[in-house]
Amino acid sequence: RPSIASYHGNTNCLRTRERRRSTMNKATPSTMMDNNKGQLAVALPSHQPMPLLTKLLFYGVLPIALPVVVSYKMLTDKSYRLTTTSLFSLVNGATKKPCTDEWYFQDVGLLQKLWSLPSAAAYIQKSADTAPDSSSSDDDTPLLEYQVREGYCGSATQRCILKSLGYPANSIPDQKGGESKPDLWCEHVKQIAKESSHGGDDGIETTIVRGSDVTYEEFLSTLRQGLDNPNCRICCNYLRSALTGFELTGLWKFHPLFFVLKLYGGHFSPILGMVEQDDKEEKDNPFIAIFDTNHKYNGAYFVPCRRLYDAVSSIDVGSKKSRAIILVEKKSV
Repeated sequence: RPSIASYHGNTNCLRTRERRRSTMNKATPSTMMDNNKGQLAVALPSHQPMPLLTKLLFYGVLPIALPVVVSYKMLTDKSYRLTTTSLFSLVNGATKKPCTDEWYFQDVGLLQKLWSLPSAAAYIQKSADTAPDSSSSDDDTPLLEYQVREGYCGSATQRCILKSLGYPANSIPDQKGGESKPDLWCEHVKQIAKESSHGGDDGIETTIVRGSDVTYEEFLSTLRQGLDNPNCRICCNYLRSALTGFELTGLWKFHPLFFVLKLYGGHFSPILGMVEQDDKEEKDNPFIAIFDTNHKYNGAYFVPCRRLYDAVSSIDVGSKKSRAIILVEKKSV
């Protein structure tokens, strides 16, 4: 156990649209931002066609094999059955009240506050003409990037974090798959940092904080400390569907592949910052800003910290451990 120390809004959809509209009108124009909606203008990934063998596996073999495997495990493995039931309850609850439908999800006012925070500004490379104490200019460059294909979220997150810590982009390997577990992710990111610096610095150290190993208060305290540390970045390994729900209605959510991905498929993305809620009753439930490496979610978004804690505390059926946040700290200043 590391030595570190639900959000239930009830927003009406019409009021949500009005609030979004009013804040969008206050946005400050900048070519750095996407259509004045408060998002950084991060380049979209080029189209990467799925290899033929992958298509055959994804659309031919797995839809047949997965129902058999899952049914067998549900019948014979009590732990698997309980975990799956718990995950379904979590995701189904998010389907009824997804964060994507809430006013705060990509609110322009919150996004403007976000980019003024040092923890988020670290992901913007200042141009030579930008004053050190000023906000971003049109010539600044986002250090964030989207994953180029499904399964590359862990590698994309590594590149975002390492670039923000000062490692040259051309010294960091291109994105790849396989970064699916926090332990493996940490091992690889440290190796990349070491090779990127050619031994020129003391490297980085990582700390895995699993949701099931800490209380909510400790989780929140860890986020605060990490985001306040200028030499620290935070990677989040979470069950995104615990925030967004199944995202499809009807019988689609029971399609074998869809069902498995939404219940068992974890995701990696960097955490950019924390914005406190105006509601005093929610002072211990601030909004956490995540840059989703999947471009379909249009960049940064906000989720209440308690909702994120639930998503990070969800169990990975493969490792039988909960998901985690990972603190990545550069040793040398």
